[in-house]
Amino acid sequence: MQAVLIKQHNRLLRLRIPNEVKVVYVWGKGLALFAQKKFKKGEKVIGLKGKLVAASTSTPEAIQVTGTKFLDTKYLVPEDFINHSCSPNTRLDLVKREFTAIKNILPNEEITFNYLTTEWDMKRWDTDFQCACGSPNCLGHIKGFRYLTHRQKANLKPLLSPFLLSKL
Repeated sequence: MQAVLIKQHNRLLRLRIPNEVKVVYVWGKGLALFAQKKFKKGEKVIGLKGKLVAASTSTPEAIQVTGTKFLDTKYLVPEDFINHSCSPNTRLDLVKREFTAIKNILPNEEITFNYLTTEWDMKRWDTDFQCACGSPNCLGHIKGFRYLTHRQKANLKPLLSPFLLSKL
């Protein structure tokens, strides 16, 4: 287990990071989670901590579970540094509470997931953003699943959270 010092809410915290991953600063994106080992397709990459909280008290790192409930932690955890990609290499399994590789991930490759597979309306919570993933199929402004076309929604179906599946 590695440790990284992170400053959050004017407190210096020791973030414990599993040896299989590392936190790296990426210019233009900020901190990101990278693989330290090879992960095979279907393999668990990292777990997901947190508890259900009301949307009004959630942090920007929280994961949407229902229309008004988010899975959140009080302080940063390693999985908070998994950045968005329009061509991700993991999916979030909310039932098992883990990120699973959807393709082989090599050492020193950034671990990513598509935020549009869990978030319904990021504009509503003021967490929308301009994507910097660099993927050829980048969607640009990431606003939430509700803003996608029917075709874009259908393409994401295998990766969707139970909440977003109920929106199809």
